[in-house]
Amino acid sequence: MANTQSPPVAAGEEYEVEAIRQNDDGDGVAAIGGMTVFIPFLLPGERARVRIEKVEKRFARARVLMRANDAPDRVKPPCPVFGVCGGCQVQHMAYEAQTAWKEARIRRMAERLDLDPGAVRPIEVSRTPYRYRNQVQMPVRWNEARQAVEMGFFAIGSHDMAITETCLLIPEAMDEVLRSTRWFLTSLGTTAQFVHHVIVRQSSATGEMAVVFAIAVDDPRIKRSVGRFHAPGVVTVAATVQPRAHGPVWGKAVEVLKGQSHLEENICGRRLRLSPRSFLQVQTDMAERMYQHVVRAADIRETDVVIDAYCGVGAMTLLLAERAAKAVGVEEVEDAIADARANAKLNRVQNVDFVVDRVERWLPRWVEEGNRADVLVFDPPRKGVDKAAIEAAADAEVDRLVYVSCNPATLERDLRLLMARGFYVTDIRPFDMFPQTSHVECVVAMKRA
Repeated sequence: MANTQSPPVAAGEEYEVEAIRQNDDGDGVAAIGGMTVFIPFLLPGERARVRIEKVEKRFARARVLMRANDAPDRVKPPCPVFGVCGGCQVQHMAYEAQTAWKEARIRRMAERLDLDPGAVRPIEVSRTPYRYRNQVQMPVRWNEARQAVEMGFFAIGSHDMAITETCLLIPEAMDEVLRSTRWFLTSLGTTAQFVHHVIVRQSSATGEMAVVFAIAVDDPRIKRSVGRFHAPGVVTVAATVQPRAHGPVWGKAVEVLKGQSHLEENICGRRLRLSPRSFLQVQTDMAERMYQHVVRAADIRETDVVIDAYCGVGAMTLLLAERAAKAVGVEEVEDAIADARANAKLNRVQNVDFVVDRVERWLPRWVEEGNRADVLVFDPPRKGVDKAAIEAAADAEVDRLVYVSCNPATLERDLRLLMARGFYVTDIRPFDMFPQTSHVECVVAMKRA
């Protein structure tokens, strides 16, 4: 017989609650009539009057109307749009509390996987909890009434704009460039309506910056217009054509309109050239510490063949190659592989190959051809590793596997699959790559049973 009982809460109703814990997104968790209620920005131990915003089958969402007390870990968020902008989730927590909460999240994952509690190491904390990002993508829009460009970030759960000219997660020099782009785009008049994002990337090694305008139409006149932009420290001006203002920011290609084709970065003493679209972890200092840990976790011997899957510009591949007989980097973004090959020459690393292909397509084929590898490093995007690649990793009978993850949910899913195929976890190290947000990076070392 179907359960026709109504939920204990309804949208619009108000309640007095106390948060008993935080969920993985950083929301406070309370219970009303046996139903779990998620409340953004409410910390454990805090009491508040809340209004129910949405009711699902097994849980509800609410927002704080008035908070009765402050938890010991609460701090005043320095960002003027925190709580409206969807970029940061936990600026209201002391940094020590943020990292403890993230480490506990990984420990809970390890418990669900039935791992030894000692497998999870203490989290690597950031030396710079603010002003750490080396890249930012900022939405912009043309305000017809004001005849001016507005900029900001998407508000929580919507495409409304939280208008701001600053982001406390990026260096001040990048902030200044963003402000300059707003003034510049406003000066272009209605041409600016075709620009929906401005992307700024900065080299930590040189301080030089690249600016990319995401434009809605492939029009040479618009490209000429945005190509006139200049600002102190900006050595590259480029454009990418992306018709949709919401969704993926990058188009199929990036066209350099003025200046250098690449920035130069330095990671672990290796020179790296970065084209505007090439992926690199957003916090350079933490990336160095994480890459060094990956190399240690891989336990590479001089006779080993190593595969670096989702290799980006090859930064980690080059470090792995220095200890191995050979390293192979695989990445589907052509610009990134072009950078990786150039970086190998720049650093005089010869025992490395780079392949443009999807990992889930290339790895099974590579195994079927009878090739072997001793070590496999996975560093996938947030969606995790495709099941076909996991199956191929098992079929390749690699001895050691290192998984670098920026999404604990897909990491847990993939670890279950790998464990079912004969691997076991020896070590998990969380890295706080993204302070002030709910995100956490992890490096998991595995061996074949």
